[in-house]
Amino acid sequence: MHAVDDLQTDNVRDVTRKYRPFGVAVVETMAAAQKDPRPRVRANAVSILFDACWFAGRPDVALQHLLRALDDPEADVVSRAADALAGFYLDERGVRAAVEAHAPRLRAATSSPDPITQAHAVSALEKLGERPPAESVLRAQNGAIRRRGVAQALAAHDVAALPSLVELARRDPDRGVRLDAIAAVGELAAPPVRDPLLSSLFADPDDAIADAALRAAAASHATALAADVRRVAAAPECNRTDAALVALAALGDKEAMPLVATHLADRGSDAKWDAKLALDALTGETRSLPDWQAWARARGYLK
Repeated sequence: MHAVDDLQTDNVRDVTRKYRPFGVAVVETMAAAQKDPRPRVRANAVSILFDACWFAGRPDVALQHLLRALDDPEADVVSRAADALAGFYLDERGVRAAVEAHAPRLRAATSSPDPITQAHAVSALEKLGERPPAESVLRAQNGAIRRRGVAQALAAHDVAALPSLVELARRDPDRGVRLDAIAAVGELAAPPVRDPLLSSLFADPDDAIADAALRAAAASHATALAADVRRVAAAPECNRTDAALVALAALGDKEAMPLVATHLADRGSDAKWDAKLALDALTGETRSLPDWQAWARARGYLK
């Protein structure tokens, strides 16, 4: 047992790198480690077996060991073996059937509290061409997996996932997850769900989140939010001004034209240009920026 004590670790990357240079010479030791009573040791033995053989150019040497690992009682071991098999051996005879036979265990493992187990289970199912359970993926500990879950829910038009998507949009600790979830809710949700969320996020402390909510309102033509967007645009020029002007144009809010015109003299060139484009859209008449500025001054919108 002492020969593989270093496999009792969560640091999978470093332990696989340690053994990689030995190539197929590690096979006997790792095959023996697959009988170790410690689940993490057995799981890391699977990862090392595959990694060392693959980088040695002999993935065939690892194949039978990976197939045997599918029968391990521990989800960590099974998910790693299935992930490797689904990723690199599906063209081998009998491999797909062997991995698919363990799909129920992989689906269950997607809700594992262990992030390593969960990540491999999700990856294995995806490589088999199966969408992992939405709730497990959207509540995964790994932010990258949650983002994949958001993308999958959007691609599948999965309205059943909306409660989780709304929760991610409101308070996920990963900004990237929140941004993706906001866009997904904007596209999938009906106004009674979509509009209260987007309106609340217009005032989020994070400018990027507020910007995403404004752009989602524009993309989804959430006309009921026009007054809320106007309030954002009425604030002094800030990082949210551009998105608010774009949204007002997309919402066709002609009532906002005087407000939009006040931004024709903003310091930021993007805000001025977005104000010009918004007036083009709202009036149906394309003018140059100086012409719109002259128009706004003639009407008292600009000094």
